[in-house]
Amino acid sequence: MTPESPIFRAPVAPEDQQTPADVELVVQSALVRGGLVDEMPPETYEAVVTESLAFIERRFASMQEARVVSAKNNLNPFLMLLMAPAYNVFSPFEVAEYLQNAKLPHGDATAFGKFVETNIFPLFTVTSPPEKALDKDVYSPIDAEITVDGTRYLTSWKSGPWTMNQSHANEMLGRFPTINTQTGCDIILGIIYGTEKQLNNKPALVRRGTGPYVHVLVGAELWEFVTGVRNAHMKVLDAIREAQARFAVAHGGKTFYEHMIEARLALAESFRREFELTGDYDDMWTQLFERAF
Repeated sequence: MTPESPIFRAPVAPEDQQTPADVELVVQSALVRGGLVDEMPPETYEAVVTESLAFIERRFASMQEARVVSAKNNLNPFLMLLMAPAYNVFSPFEVAEYLQNAKLPHGDATAFGKFVETNIFPLFTVTSPPEKALDKDVYSPIDAEITVDGTRYLTSWKSGPWTMNQSHANEMLGRFPTINTQTGCDIILGIIYGTEKQLNNKPALVRRGTGPYVHVLVGAELWEFVTGVRNAHMKVLDAIREAQARFAVAHGGKTFYEHMIEARLALAESFRREFELTGDYDDMWTQLFERAF
């Protein structure tokens, strides 16, 4: 098989970080957008604030759902007991903290990529390519398209420098040559945060197995290319801070963390009732195991 074949698969590469040569290969592929402006248009900045606030509110709603013990808490008594010394889980409040920390950060990370892809980047003329709707299989690694300086690019987004794995790389190696041939478009592999030096070896693997029509943009370079705003990531930082301030005002002046502690206390009380825990908690694990099965 050749790289031009849609079923080409690169050999599996070791799961290590980039070598200096890999970093150079990625950096050489970088695109630069002309005509950057210093400030984000006010209406666009306000839209970023609004979308950021909506993201925080969605995560807040998810946190508020976990105020009582339920099947959604996925309480594994064996695992929790095994790891109790590591996470200091010896009281109902600490159980509630453990359950919150097991659920919320994972959900945050999952929601983040979609948030940028579907809520933030579209504010800067990023759209879905029509080809994806016509041939979902071939265009499976393509997430969006953007026209910059009169040139149309197809894009594939990854959240961070270690998000991309061998399966993703194989899919890109198998599909990108066909996509480039059919559309004539260059393809951007965009990493939403991080730096080139933090990348694992997968972006360089894709570039090596495809061609100069594949470009890797990471972190600040990606945000500038997509938005046309110099240091755009810092403008987004300001927008997120503004969204956090508005969240506090809308929720009685309390921070998200204060509300999370309140939910944790409610969850701890629910845990006490569910497993009939009273007074001294030395026998908490015995009572938990007796009632959890």
